[in-house]
Amino acid sequence: MRRRCPRSHPLCPARLSGHALRIALPEDSPRGPGWATVVPAAGSHVPGALYQLHEDDLDALDEYEGYPDLYLHKEVIVEAEGKPETAMLYRMREPLRPALPTSEYEETLRKGYRDFDLDEVTLDAALRAVQAEAR
Repeated sequence: MRRRCPRSHPLCPARLSGHALRIALPEDSPRGPGWATVVPAAGSHVPGALYQLHEDDLDALDEYEGYPDLYLHKEVIVEAEGKPETAMLYRMREPLRPALPTSEYEETLRKGYRDFDLDEVTLDAALRAVQAEAR
């Protein structure tokens, strides 16, 4: 993130309620490795990080994230430091199909969780689920 968005900076850990983490691809995408996204799921939550995104960095981040072909912008309410905050996230185009991530991408996800001292239980569950579904 630091390389792609040099004018942006991390703020704090955040929690997105009512969603679950998935590793997937849009159904109409060619076969390939899966990427992280969130999907609505009552009773679930996804930990993450809140960033202050500088407007000059948005184009670079959109290009990296594959917007609008792979991901779309979605405005959500997250809990950060005990209070609700409006945030923009990248949510994969639907419908989805499970797709296994590369080992490098899995490690990138784990590093992000560790950088913000997030519990990896949600990530572990998403990885177990995609391994079972993608077979």
